[in-house]
Amino acid sequence: MQREPRGVVDGAFRVLRALPEAGREHQVARLAHLTGLPRPTVYRLLGQLRDSGMVTWADGRWALSASLLGLAQQVEPLSGLRAAASRVIQGLREETGAAVSLVVPSEDSFVALEMVPGSETLPIDARSGARMPASTAAALVLAPGALPAARGRPFGAAIDDQDVLAGLTCYAVPVGLPGGRRASLQIATTALRPAERFAAPVHRAAVALERRLSVL
Repeated sequence: MQREPRGVVDGAFRVLRALPEAGREHQVARLAHLTGLPRPTVYRLLGQLRDSGMVTWADGRWALSASLLGLAQQVEPLSGLRAAASRVIQGLREETGAAVSLVVPSEDSFVALEMVPGSETLPIDARSGARMPASTAAALVLAPGALPAARGRPFGAAIDDQDVLAGLTCYAVPVGLPGGRRASLQIATTALRPAERFAAPVHRAAVALERRLSVL
């Protein structure tokens, strides 16, 4: 009797995570493929998630509910982290014009706790809550054992020179959090303006963020 609730919760979170990737056409079939769940189970979970306000049905498709935004804004591994990071991230974005993100590890993945789009159009999901590929610069900073030598830089930094997506470059540096935890601060730009060109402002921003966090 104890296993079913855990199975339902696991399935519901699989559906929520996969929904943004499912597209508009044949959503349920696509969700079944992405989650590994049978179609009847996906239908049932979508109905339950709609009843709880987590997803909506409109214009012939399922979508995440706007109510999730308020819930997501309350997520932070360290009290005050998002508020402290917000001003630093905005300042770095203004200085570089790049998309800026603060990335944290989340169990078996990496997530942009905060992200602001840059002045360029990039082939990425530039929003808070976006999951980061394990091969992106921000993730490699948080898993230095997986960092190829060619992509490493001094002071624990890492680069992505179109290694993940054509036309996209990234530069990331580590950010020490109280209690020995770590995050990474990353900027993303087009290949026309290589992100590594802005290494100095990124490092300065990381130091400024660590100073803000030290008084929390």
